[in-house]
Amino acid sequence: MANAVPRYAELPEAVRSGLPAISVQGVTWSENAALRHLIVNGRVLQEGQSIGPDHVLERIDRDGSVLRYRGQRYRIGH
Repeated sequence: MANAVPRYAELPEAVRSGLPAISVQGVTWSENAALRHLIVNGRVLQEGQSIGPDHVLERIDRDGSVLRYRGQRYRIGH
């Protein structure tokens, strides 16, 4: 896919080293987006919420989540 979001491990080292450290403690996925949650750095977040400055949780999927930091989109597994 031309517009596929790269996995964290696929990002160049120079990009990875510039991303803030995050720790995922849990995830809840549902067909209903309002019931999806990702626990990051001790905070329960929903899609569209901020993880930190310039860092957003865009989407929670069954097998991973899409994050955006300063315009760089990437996928983490869970």
